[in-house]
Amino acid sequence: MPVPVLTTPKPDDAEGWFEFLLTQQATTYAGIVPDDFLERQRTYRDEWVPGLAERFANPGTSRALIAKVKDRIVGIASIVDGPQQWEVQLGFADAPTGRQLDRLYVDAEFHGTGLADALFANVDDGRPMYLWIIDANERAQRFYLRRGFANLDESHPAGESWGGVGMHRMLRSLSR
Repeated sequence: MPVPVLTTPKPDDAEGWFEFLLTQQATTYAGIVPDDFLERQRTYRDEWVPGLAERFANPGTSRALIAKVKDRIVGIASIVDGPQQWEVQLGFADAPTGRQLDRLYVDAEFHGTGLADALFANVDDGRPMYLWIIDANERAQRFYLRRGFANLDESHPAGESWGGVGMHRMLRSLSR
């Protein structure tokens, strides 16, 4: 199996990041989210791709990594300041800490290879952080529990494009 190369994403990676993210979400949550989930998410392309390109050009306090095999994206990870705009819009402004792991996805071909560990370890800045997780994503919950996260006692419906499926936050309050 080829070994992915981890790099900081560049602005011209924004389109590929967007497509990889949507494909991974649709695969990960198949049977949980609406059947037209991918189409619903693609409506955000014109907003998200330029925003990603800007963030990759000027990361500020955000941290992002992309894993590639040749030119194919096989993993992504990013940490941002929280709460994010969508959290505020949905009334979730009371973030449990100021950092959020907002993306960690690995192509299924690379599950069990250590790629998710490598992405997480290299994007993690050791500070307290939280993440949002779909309640039914037990594989990811086990991954994060092993890394010191704890489920918060809450449940919220995800946004409309997610079909309102249940989601909650996980928190890692102590540095590793």
